[in-house]
Amino acid sequence: MNPSIRSEQGYPSISLPTTIRAKNAATLQHRSWEHEGLGLLFRLSNLVPFLVTLCMVIPVALIGTFRLGELLVLALYPFYFRPILKALRNKEVFFLICLGVLWLASQLLSDLYNATTMRNYLRGLGSIVLTMTTFLFFCGLYYRDYRNHLGALLGACAGGILSASLLYRFDGSNQGYIDNLWDFYVSGWAHPAFALFAFLMYRRHPWLVFPVGIAYGILANMYGGRSDGLVVLLSTVFFFYLWIKLSKSTKEFKFSIRSGFLISGVLLIPLFLLYVNYAQSGMLGKAAKTQIDLAKNPYNPIEVLLLARNESVIALDAIYEKPILGHGSWANPSHLRRLYLLKMREIYGAAAPKRLIQDILPVHSVLLGAWVFSGLAGFVFWVYVIIRTYQLSHRLLMIGSLPMIAIAVVYLPYFSWHVMFSPNAFARFSWPMSMAFLIFANDYFTRATTDRSR
Repeated sequence: MNPSIRSEQGYPSISLPTTIRAKNAATLQHRSWEHEGLGLLFRLSNLVPFLVTLCMVIPVALIGTFRLGELLVLALYPFYFRPILKALRNKEVFFLICLGVLWLASQLLSDLYNATTMRNYLRGLGSIVLTMTTFLFFCGLYYRDYRNHLGALLGACAGGILSASLLYRFDGSNQGYIDNLWDFYVSGWAHPAFALFAFLMYRRHPWLVFPVGIAYGILANMYGGRSDGLVVLLSTVFFFYLWIKLSKSTKEFKFSIRSGFLISGVLLIPLFLLYVNYAQSGMLGKAAKTQIDLAKNPYNPIEVLLLARNESVIALDAIYEKPILGHGSWANPSHLRRLYLLKMREIYGAAAPKRLIQDILPVHSVLLGAWVFSGLAGFVFWVYVIIRTYQLSHRLLMIGSLPMIAIAVVYLPYFSWHVMFSPNAFARFSWPMSMAFLIFANDYFTRATTDRSR
């Protein structure tokens, strides 16, 4: 390795190659604040995003289930009205809001067509309105300074700890929580903590990020957090690849990034094979062993994925029935519930659930759920979100500073997974602040590059 790329401790430290430094010269003068590290985490401007994100784990029962953080957002709107209006001038924000309005209109038509009950009608429309309202609020917060997102990450850590404490206090004996210890008690605070750790360490001490990410992935798989462990392992592989490229490569950087995503995906193949072998042995817990044992071909990742997210099967049946307008807010048609139980019996046999306790069809996917309940416009909205998340992350990798690049690398697989395979709660409570960060981080570095070049 080039001696100039070593830190004062003698360990490798990332520094952009000469060609990239010249290309991104406009951003170099703005990096001094990022070297402050912890100083950026505890600024007063981080207080509001910290409190809002922390309160997102506290439920409030009204017409449906709100979160205290959502009510706090509504209460603070008058104080942030001016920056919110300024944030709407951003083309990316404005277009997303327009798509959100189409999504809302489609939900309204779907509810009218399906004669949805007033209670479910209010819950469905309210969920979309709160998602877009919270997104716009965070855009107003980040319009002035996108670095306020660090306060939101701290709030997510604190909220994850609070949520785990409440679960343990009031329902600690629940066997489902015990079997999936990582998902319910750890990932809520550990994932944002990993993003903060990468932010603080990746530029100066990247060699610390790799073992932490690998340990995270292994522990998550051992204690029931298979999807969370997978996305962190994918981030860690890309961190390592990016470290090598930034330290040694003089090739065109954008091709390095694209090939990095491809290589990171390919390297997951041996990791998947290891997962299958360890799951069959029982080392990764009861749920993982059951999932692999039920697979006709455990080395087929698609089959294993469908066993883990079997709700997608009934979502596709529901979409086939009503592909344009969907089934309406909080749809729970009895014939689809019976069909789902029959399909589960074919897969799981005696271990299949005998009845469903949810008052909503268990599609377990933001992407497919929007199509099932809101129609095609909801699906289009979230497809656009996935595409723009990739594009904004890619651009931030091209023009951003390394601490912010580290956050983007943690985010991309996290978003891709949860939009496709997590319930609607992700869209309401996690997506708005993160999408706003990607938009305004890109906006800042784009303007900085333009101003410098002029």
